[in-house]
Amino acid sequence: MLRALGGRFSVYRKVARAGLLAGLCGLGMAGCTEKPAPPVNPPVVADVPRAPAPGDSLCPRDGLWKSCALVDRIVKAGLAFKPADDTVQVPYLTPRGIRYKVGRSASLLAFFYPDTASLSAQWKTLDTLRLTPKGDTIGAWPTLPEVVRSENLIVAVFSTDAQQRERVRLAIQAGAPHPASAPVPQSMPASVVR
Repeated sequence: MLRALGGRFSVYRKVARAGLLAGLCGLGMAGCTEKPAPPVNPPVVADVPRAPAPGDSLCPRDGLWKSCALVDRIVKAGLAFKPADDTVQVPYLTPRGIRYKVGRSASLLAFFYPDTASLSAQWKTLDTLRLTPKGDTIGAWPTLPEVVRSENLIVAVFSTDAQQRERVRLAIQAGAPHPASAPVPQSMPASVVR
C-alpha cells in the first residue's frame, strides 16, 4: 500500500512541477525555454593533414616533408588536394604510403621517410622511373606513375593530365618548407641589358 501511495505522490510532484513551470513562463520568468541539445563531439580522425600556421608545433618547419606541409604546398600550387583517408603498404618501401586525391580523378601516394639518409639508402635499390625494385619486369602499379623525390619524400602521381602531373612535380621539387630560423635567400639583382 505504501508503494502505491509513493507512486501517486511522484506523479503529483511531476504535475505540480509542470504547473509551476507553466506559471513561471506566463510571468516571463527564466526556465521556460527547452533544454539545449547535448553537444555532439566531432569524430576524431588520426593524421589529418592540414596546412601549417606560422609557429605551429604540430607541423614544425624543420626542413623535412610532413603530411601537413605537402597538403599546404599542393593547395598553394592551385590544385584540389585532400587525403583519401587510407594508406597503402608497398612491400619494397619502408613507410606506409598515404593516399591523396588530386582534382577529380587523379591520385597521389606519398611515402614520408624519417630522414633523407634512410630514403637515399632505399632509393639505391629502386628503378626510379617506375618506382619498383631493380630488375622487376612486371611492376606493382596499375599505370606508370610520375615519380618525384624530395628530401625525405617519395611521391607517385597517377594522373592522365600531363599539366597536373607537372604542377605537382614542380611544387614538390621546390623543396620541403625551410626551418623558421633559416635565413631567407636573397634575390639576385636584376641584370642590366646593354
